Amino acid sequence: MKEIDCEILIVGSGLVGLVAAHSLSSLNFRVLLVDKKNFLDPKLSFQDNRTVAVSEGSKQFLEGLSLWNDLKQYAEPIKKIEVFDRSPKNKIEFRNSISNQNLGYVIENQKFSRVLIDRLNKFEKTKTIYGFDVSNLQFEKGMCKASSEKLTITSKLLVAADGKNSKIRNIVGTKMFKKTYPENALVLTFEHEKNINNTAYEIFYKTGPLAILPMHSKKKYKSTLIWSNNKKILDKMANLNSIFFKNFIEEKIVDYVGNIKKIHSCQFFPLSAHLNESFYGNRIVYVGDSAHSIHPIAGQGWNLGVSDVKKLFKTSKNLRDQIGTISFCKEYNDLTYNKAFQLYQITDKLNSHFKQKNLLYRQLSNIGFGFIENAHVIKNKISKYAMGI
Repeated sequence: MKEIDCEILIVGSGLVGLVAAHSLSSLNFRVLLVDKKNFLDPKLSFQDNRTVAVSEGSKQFLEGLSLWNDLKQYAEPIKKIEVFDRSPKNKIEFRNSISNQNLGYVIENQKFSRVLIDRLNKFEKTKTIYGFDVSNLQFEKGMCKASSEKLTITSKLLVAADGKNSKIRNIVGTKMFKKTYPENALVLTFEHEKNINNTAYEIFYKTGPLAILPMHSKKKYKSTLIWSNNKKILDKMANLNSIFFKNFIEEKIVDYVGNIKKIHSCQFFPLSAHLNESFYGNRIVYVGDSAHSIHPIAGQGWNLGVSDVKKLFKTSKNLRDQIGTISFCKEYNDLTYNKAFQLYQITDKLNSHFKQKNLLYRQLSNIGFGFIENAHVIKNKISKYAMGI
């Protein structure tokens, strides 16, 4: 069996894994990025039509890695967020309190991935191997050995960035807490009639939140919709013919975006959240969805993954000579775990809050909405927390 070695092995070339590869490569480590999928195959077309919401804090980190100049041509700024609780009367409007700065940006996953993959090739010490499916892990002599059928890779540190159903987590046996929601998510990209002027919307219906995010498009008005809804309702919607489906969605959003002109893609996903018991093991750290996943109600899942990468970057910079040691891995865990735990709890409780049907509860909620809308200090604090700054 062929053997190769590196200092840091990153398993998983999703967006978080790619950002991790860039950040650690910028510190001049010998990095090897692997994935069981072959993204370098020219015949492969990206099937993921979703978008990612990039917070201002994540954007600043990407700027520090010299990536933003290549990404900004595909990024649509979010200048304002309007949040509604059941009724247009219950509204909170968020803006960035700093003039000429945005709340965030929306980028298509396909374009984001392509830029990061292309740019990664510029690091001489960084290599990529696609079609590598980890089947076994061994730890000996201060090293981690990851093996597939034909190749063994030796590294000082393994970064698990292999997603929600992490194979690394399963092989190691890291325990996790998991919650499965009774809703699914509908993700739609579509063209529409009205110019929403870089505004994002979050509408809380009794069955779940519906978010509309503006997308970059030179000649047409285009957005992405994410709707958490009862599984039975979404199953019925999936079986509607295209005209009835379009009309059903249009009824919910026509006041915000006008009529739907064209639906580009439609995907359905089960909703769940999880949190690893810890974000580290022997010579291993977990980042992004391999460590945690949260309800999409606040659109913070990907940015939480970038926050992990920031902390891994900081730890690697400060403890370079201890890369992969138990003290290194524990330091990373201590820097990341509390924030992930907090967001896991906050998003779960927010989802429960907005689905409450009790009349008195709803009246109190409406009062709270009005109070926050008129309390600029509180609104600014919420905005800054969401922006990650």
